[in-house]
Amino acid sequence: MYMKDNKTCPLPPKGSEKPWERHLLHIITIILIIAGLYNIFLSELFFGILILLALAILYLPGFFTGNRICVIPTEIRILILVVVFFELVVGDALSAYSYIPLYDKFMHTLIPAILGLMGMMFIYTAYAYGYLKASLKMMFILIILVVMGLGAMLEMSEYFYDHVLYPIIGVYLPTGLTQGSMLETPLADTMNDLLTDLLGGIFGAALGVWFIRKAEKSGDHHLFDEIAGLEGIKNDKNN
Repeated sequence: MYMKDNKTCPLPPKGSEKPWERHLLHIITIILIIAGLYNIFLSELFFGILILLALAILYLPGFFTGNRICVIPTEIRILILVVVFFELVVGDALSAYSYIPLYDKFMHTLIPAILGLMGMMFIYTAYAYGYLKASLKMMFILIILVVMGLGAMLEMSEYFYDHVLYPIIGVYLPTGLTQGSMLETPLADTMNDLLTDLLGGIFGAALGVWFIRKAEKSGDHHLFDEIAGLEGIKNDKNN
Protein backbone atom coordinates (compact mmCIF):
# COMPACT_ATOMS: atom_id res chain seq x y z
CA MET A 1 0.00 0.00 0.00
CA TYR A 2 1.18 3.55 -0.55
CA MET A 3 0.04 7.10 -0.05
CA LYS A 4 -0.68 9.47 -2.93
CA ASP A 5 -0.23 13.04 -1.64
CA ASN A 6 -3.32 12.87 0.61
CA LYS A 7 -5.53 12.54 -2.47
CA THR A 8 -7.52 9.64 -3.74
CA CYS A 9 -5.65 6.99 -5.69
CA PRO A 10 -5.32 7.77 -9.39
CA LEU A 11 -7.66 5.88 -11.67
CA PRO A 12 -6.11 3.10 -13.76
CA PRO A 13 -5.17 4.14 -17.31
CA LYS A 14 -8.13 3.98 -19.68
CA GLY A 15 -8.57 0.44 -20.98
CA SER A 16 -6.06 -1.08 -18.55
CA GLU A 17 -8.63 -2.55 -16.16
CA LYS A 18 -10.73 -5.10 -18.00
CA PRO A 19 -14.42 -5.28 -17.07
CA TRP A 20 -14.29 -9.06 -16.59
CA GLU A 21 -11.55 -8.65 -13.98
CA ARG A 22 -13.66 -6.23 -11.96
CA HIS A 23 -16.74 -8.46 -12.27
CA LEU A 24 -14.75 -11.56 -11.27
CA LEU A 25 -13.35 -9.74 -8.25
CA HIS A 26 -16.84 -8.74 -7.15
CA ILE A 27 -18.21 -12.26 -7.65
CA ILE A 28 -15.44 -13.90 -5.61
CA THR A 29 -15.79 -11.26 -2.89
CA ILE A 30 -19.54 -11.83 -2.59
CA ILE A 31 -19.06 -15.59 -2.46
CA LEU A 32 -16.49 -15.22 0.33
CA ILE A 33 -18.70 -12.84 2.32
CA ILE A 34 -21.60 -15.29 2.11
CA ALA A 35 -19.32 -18.21 3.01
CA GLY A 36 -17.82 -16.30 5.92
CA LEU A 37 -21.18 -15.29 7.39
CA TYR A 38 -22.64 -18.76 6.86
CA ASN A 39 -19.77 -20.39 8.72
CA ILE A 40 -19.86 -17.88 11.56
CA PHE A 41 -23.56 -18.34 12.25
CA LEU A 42 -24.33 -21.86 11.04
CA SER A 43 -21.16 -23.92 10.70
CA GLU A 44 -17.47 -23.45 11.52
CA LEU A 45 -17.03 -20.20 13.49
CA PHE A 46 -13.22 -20.33 13.32
CA PHE A 47 -13.02 -20.62 9.54
CA GLY A 48 -15.77 -18.05 9.05
CA ILE A 49 -13.76 -15.52 11.03
CA LEU A 50 -10.63 -16.31 9.01
CA ILE A 51 -12.50 -15.82 5.72
CA LEU A 52 -13.85 -12.41 6.72
CA LEU A 53 -10.50 -11.43 8.21
CA ALA A 54 -8.79 -12.15 4.87
CA LEU A 55 -11.32 -9.90 3.12
CA ALA A 56 -10.83 -7.18 5.71
CA ILE A 57 -7.07 -7.14 5.17
CA LEU A 58 -7.60 -6.54 1.46
CA TYR A 59 -10.45 -4.03 1.56
CA LEU A 60 -10.63 -2.11 4.84
CA PRO A 61 -7.54 0.13 4.49
CA GLY A 62 -8.85 1.64 1.26
CA PHE A 63 -12.44 1.75 2.55
CA PHE A 64 -11.68 3.61 5.79
CA THR A 65 -9.31 6.11 4.17
CA GLY A 66 -11.49 6.95 1.19
CA ASN A 67 -8.90 5.27 -1.04
CA ARG A 68 -6.18 7.65 0.11
CA ILE A 69 -4.26 4.45 0.79
CA CYS A 70 -3.93 2.63 -2.50
CA VAL A 71 -4.63 -1.07 -2.16
CA ILE A 72 -3.49 -4.16 -4.01
CA PRO A 73 -4.04 -4.18 -7.81
CA THR A 74 -7.15 -5.96 -9.05
CA GLU A 75 -5.24 -8.85 -10.65
CA ILE A 76 -3.28 -9.53 -7.45
CA ARG A 77 -6.41 -9.34 -5.31
CA ILE A 78 -8.13 -11.91 -7.55
CA LEU A 79 -5.22 -14.33 -7.12
CA ILE A 80 -5.21 -13.87 -3.33
CA LEU A 81 -8.97 -14.38 -3.09
CA VAL A 82 -8.73 -17.53 -5.21
CA VAL A 83 -6.31 -18.93 -2.62
CA VAL A 84 -8.65 -17.88 0.22
CA PHE A 85 -11.59 -19.59 -1.50
CA PHE A 86 -9.87 -22.91 -2.17
CA GLU A 87 -8.03 -22.98 1.17
CA LEU A 88 -10.50 -21.69 3.75
CA VAL A 89 -13.86 -22.31 2.07
CA VAL A 90 -13.36 -25.52 0.09
CA GLY A 91 -10.40 -27.05 1.88
CA ASP A 92 -11.21 -26.21 5.51
CA ALA A 93 -14.86 -25.20 5.93
CA LEU A 94 -16.11 -27.85 3.47
CA SER A 95 -13.47 -30.38 4.63
CA ALA A 96 -12.10 -31.14 1.16
CA TYR A 97 -8.77 -31.98 2.78
CA SER A 98 -10.50 -34.86 4.57
CA TYR A 99 -12.80 -36.12 1.83
CA ILE A 100 -10.87 -35.59 -1.41
CA PRO A 101 -7.73 -37.77 -1.47
CA LEU A 102 -5.51 -35.51 -3.61
CA TYR A 103 -6.87 -32.13 -2.56
CA ASP A 104 -3.76 -31.49 -0.48
CA LYS A 105 -1.56 -31.98 -3.55
CA PHE A 106 -3.84 -29.68 -5.57
CA MET A 107 -3.32 -26.91 -3.04
CA HIS A 108 0.43 -27.57 -2.88
CA THR A 109 0.46 -26.94 -6.63
CA LEU A 110 -1.99 -24.03 -6.77
CA ILE A 111 -0.52 -21.86 -4.01
CA PRO A 112 3.13 -22.13 -5.16
CA ALA A 113 1.98 -21.45 -8.74
CA ILE A 114 0.28 -18.23 -7.63
CA LEU A 115 3.26 -17.29 -5.46
CA GLY A 116 5.59 -17.94 -8.39
CA LEU A 117 3.47 -15.81 -10.70
CA MET A 118 3.18 -12.91 -8.26
CA GLY A 119 6.86 -13.23 -7.36
CA MET A 120 7.87 -12.80 -10.98
CA MET A 121 5.63 -9.75 -11.27
CA PHE A 122 7.13 -8.14 -8.17
CA ILE A 123 10.76 -8.91 -8.92
CA TYR A 124 10.44 -7.81 -12.55
CA THR A 125 8.87 -4.55 -11.38
CA ALA A 126 11.93 -3.89 -9.21
CA TYR A 127 14.11 -4.62 -12.25
CA ALA A 128 12.06 -2.38 -14.56
CA TYR A 129 12.37 0.56 -12.16
CA GLY A 130 16.12 0.11 -11.78
CA TYR A 131 16.17 -1.36 -8.27
CA LEU A 132 17.49 -4.75 -9.35
CA LYS A 133 20.05 -5.93 -11.88
CA ALA A 134 19.42 -9.50 -13.02
CA SER A 135 18.49 -11.42 -16.12
CA LEU A 136 15.02 -12.87 -16.55
CA LYS A 137 16.51 -16.36 -16.16
CA MET A 138 18.07 -15.44 -12.82
CA MET A 139 14.76 -13.93 -11.66
CA PHE A 140 13.04 -17.17 -12.66
CA ILE A 141 15.50 -19.30 -10.66
CA LEU A 142 15.37 -16.96 -7.67
CA ILE A 143 11.57 -17.06 -7.48
CA ILE A 144 11.55 -20.87 -7.65
CA LEU A 145 14.09 -21.05 -4.80
CA VAL A 146 12.01 -18.61 -2.73
CA VAL A 147 8.83 -20.62 -3.34
CA MET A 148 10.64 -23.82 -2.35
CA GLY A 149 11.91 -22.12 0.80
CA LEU A 150 8.39 -21.01 1.71
CA GLY A 151 7.16 -24.56 1.11
CA ALA A 152 9.83 -25.94 3.43
CA MET A 153 8.90 -23.36 6.08
CA LEU A 154 5.27 -24.45 5.81
CA GLU A 155 6.20 -28.10 6.33
CA MET A 156 8.28 -27.18 9.40
CA SER A 157 5.40 -25.11 10.78
CA GLU A 158 3.04 -28.06 10.28
CA TYR A 159 5.45 -30.33 12.16
CA PHE A 160 5.72 -27.76 14.98
CA TYR A 161 1.93 -27.37 15.15
CA ASP A 162 1.26 -31.12 15.22
CA HIS A 163 3.88 -31.97 17.83
CA VAL A 164 3.97 -28.86 20.03
CA LEU A 165 0.83 -26.74 19.67
CA TYR A 166 -1.83 -29.31 18.81
CA PRO A 167 -1.60 -31.20 22.13
CA ILE A 168 -2.24 -27.86 23.86
CA ILE A 169 -4.74 -25.98 21.68
CA GLY A 170 -5.96 -28.63 19.24
CA VAL A 171 -8.99 -29.43 21.36
CA TYR A 172 -10.25 -25.85 20.89
CA LEU A 173 -9.81 -25.67 17.09
CA PRO A 174 -11.49 -27.59 14.24
CA THR A 175 -8.27 -27.92 12.25
CA GLY A 176 -7.01 -31.36 13.25
CA LEU A 177 -3.51 -32.60 12.51
CA THR A 178 -1.83 -31.11 9.44
CA GLN A 179 0.75 -33.72 8.43
CA GLY A 180 -0.01 -36.96 6.66
CA SER A 181 -2.97 -37.86 4.47
CA MET A 182 -5.42 -40.68 3.88
CA LEU A 183 -3.05 -42.05 1.21
CA GLU A 184 0.44 -41.39 2.58
CA THR A 185 2.54 -41.56 5.70
CA PRO A 186 3.64 -38.20 7.17
CA LEU A 187 7.13 -38.51 5.65
CA ALA A 188 5.87 -39.42 2.17
CA ASP A 189 3.26 -36.66 2.41
CA THR A 190 5.92 -34.10 3.29
CA MET A 191 8.28 -35.09 0.48
CA ASN A 192 5.50 -35.17 -2.12
CA ASP A 193 4.24 -31.81 -0.87
CA LEU A 194 7.70 -30.35 -1.49
CA LEU A 195 7.76 -31.90 -4.96
CA THR A 196 4.40 -30.40 -5.87
CA ASP A 197 5.58 -27.08 -4.40
CA LEU A 198 8.46 -27.21 -6.86
CA LEU A 199 6.26 -28.06 -9.83
CA GLY A 200 3.76 -25.34 -8.93
CA GLY A 201 6.52 -22.78 -8.46
CA ILE A 202 8.04 -23.62 -11.83
CA PHE A 203 4.67 -23.34 -13.56
CA GLY A 204 3.81 -20.04 -11.87
CA ALA A 205 7.20 -18.48 -12.55
CA ALA A 206 7.04 -19.62 -16.19
CA LEU A 207 3.57 -18.09 -16.48
CA GLY A 208 5.00 -14.89 -15.02
CA VAL A 209 7.74 -14.85 -17.67
CA TRP A 210 5.08 -15.26 -20.34
CA PHE A 211 3.07 -12.30 -18.98
CA ILE A 212 6.22 -10.18 -18.77
CA ARG A 213 7.19 -10.89 -22.37
CA LYS A 214 3.61 -10.21 -23.46
CA ALA A 215 3.59 -6.88 -21.62
CA GLU A 216 6.94 -5.91 -23.15
CA LYS A 217 5.65 -6.72 -26.61
CA SER A 218 2.33 -4.88 -26.21
CA GLY A 219 3.72 -1.96 -24.22
CA ASP A 220 1.00 -2.39 -21.58
CA HIS A 221 2.79 -1.84 -18.28
CA HIS A 222 -0.14 -0.72 -16.12
CA LEU A 223 0.10 -3.71 -13.78
CA PHE A 224 3.80 -3.13 -13.17
CA ASP A 225 3.11 0.55 -12.47
CA GLU A 226 0.49 -0.44 -9.87
CA ILE A 227 2.82 -3.02 -8.31
CA ALA A 228 5.57 -0.41 -8.17
CA GLY A 229 3.26 1.79 -6.14
CA LEU A 230 2.42 -1.14 -3.89
CA GLU A 231 6.14 -1.76 -3.34
CA GLY A 232 6.78 1.92 -2.66
CA ILE A 233 9.04 2.15 -5.70
CA LYS A 234 7.10 4.35 -8.12
CA ASN A 235 6.95 7.52 -6.06
CA ASP A 236 10.59 7.23 -5.02
CA LYS A 237 11.63 7.00 -8.65
CA ASN A 238 9.46 9.87 -9.75
CA ASN A 239 10.71 12.04 -6.94
